Amino acid sequence: MQGTIANREEEAAKIQALINSDPELKEDALEFEIEYEFRKKMVLARKEAGLTQKELEQLSGLDQRTISHIEVGEKISPSVKTLIKYLSAMGYKLDIVKAG
Repeated sequence: MQGTIANREEEAAKIQALINSDPELKEDALEFEIEYEFRKKMVLARKEAGLTQKELEQLSGLDQRTISHIEVGEKISPSVKTLIKYLSAMGYKLDIVKAG
């Protein structure tokens, strides 16, 4: 088991080194990480509200399939209007905050 963990850590280090060596790849990886964290926060907000995707469908007017695609990042990048519907159905708002 230890060997497997060490191998994974070694592979992760190689991948990170490759990403860091290419500015374009590094930028893509950063964008992916930001989007992934945003989607995680959306799912967490829904779950903390005690809502299923089906219940959010009723509150937001978005269909459950769209909600699923938003949460897992499949195929579509949701419009601002869609994000507002998703978030406002749970009492949240979309806002712009200066980074750092």
